[in-house]
Amino acid sequence: TGLTTTGHIAQLIFSGNPAGTGTVFIDNVYFSKPATILEPTVAAPTPTALASNVISLFSNAYTNVPVDTWQTSWSSGVLTNIQIQGNDTKKYSNLDFVGIESTTSQINATNMLYFHVDAWTPNMTLFRVKLVDFGANAAYGGGDDVEHEIVFTPTLTSWNSYHIPLSDFTGLITKGHIAQLIFSGQPIGGGSLFVDNVYFSTTALSNQ
Repeated sequence: TGLTTTGHIAQLIFSGNPAGTGTVFIDNVYFSKPATILEPTVAAPTPTALASNVISLFSNAYTNVPVDTWQTSWSSGVLTNIQIQGNDTKKYSNLDFVGIESTTSQINATNMLYFHVDAWTPNMTLFRVKLVDFGANAAYGGGDDVEHEIVFTPTLTSWNSYHIPLSDFTGLITKGHIAQLIFSGQPIGGGSLFVDNVYFSTTALSNQ
């Protein structure tokens, strides 16, 4: 309790009785801090929006639309499908960025108002969400592609429920052929990210 500052510790002194004749063996001398929580132990919150108001890509709460892949060949990261308290969850490790594609059955989110994702990370100081619409010709690079990315500073070691108004994706001027979703962040190549409940919705989070 008397060590009111700990920024310049310069001496460590062992002493005891009997004075001058004690024998002591010393090992493992170090300072420590609480261990970092690396994985969630509690599942993401269960969504309560009506299924009729949702287009779900990934959630145990809804019937999901087809998604071609949750990790494209051009992604930089490692995907593992895990369960947390019996709830399906996507785990991305060594993450720089990951592309999620639904090019075969592109998503018509024209009538949707929000994009939702639950994200948990122990170490990502930035978390980015990008939506890409392939345009009326439904082809990548066809000249009418649009996209927009939003950046967040996540709260570490707890679930972050991002219920983002689609109007915040100001560059996403069309939403009828959404084919790509990209998650990225920092540290580059070292992020650990857990994802659940990825869906579009017509209802605000407070109204679910």
